[in-house]
Amino acid sequence: MTFTDLPDEVKNEFCDLANHLSPENVSCDGELSRGESMRRYQSLISRWHALEDSNDIEVTEDEVWNWWITSKK
Repeated sequence: MTFTDLPDEVKNEFCDLANHLSPENVSCDGELSRGESMRRYQSLISRWHALEDSNDIEVTEDEVWNWWITSKK
């Protein structure tokens, strides 16, 4: 199975996580302390891995963004 074989609902969950993983979002535009940013990042990565595990697949952020860009054309 590849990322593109996943249901759109799951792909959209990965997109949401990828968006939240951007440095600006992880740190709230620099408003959070380094420690809080790291806790937030770890939480998001844990959710990412859980989503991968539940779908028996490994996914990269590049795959997610490439799908998102091409799906919006």
